[in-house]
Amino acid sequence: MRPKKPNYARIKRIIQVLLSNPDGIWLRKLSRESKIPLSTLHYYLDKHMSNLVENVGARDEEGNFFGVRLVRLKRGVFTRLDDDSFESSLRKILTTNEILSDLD
Repeated sequence: MRPKKPNYARIKRIIQVLLSNPDGIWLRKLSRESKIPLSTLHYYLDKHMSNLVENVGARDEEGNFFGVRLVRLKRGVFTRLDDDSFESSLRKILTTNEILSDLD
């Protein structure tokens, strides 16, 4: 069975919240502001957006986050999206990200 494609509208909402918080935002606050359930947000950040975001926080021996987790867009992604052509730039970044994920 083929894996489900990510929901573009959800990724767009996540990125819009991250753009309005360039220094980063706590994961739970990101969930509230984007109106995306916390478990779904974890999934998107880890599986579909890992090349686009930086995570800061404590990790256990297996590399999983615990406690507080700060999320922000990587500098190059933020710079690329912080312009007038947000929609087309976002589509290009997500397409590139999808291609890179397929190579893993």
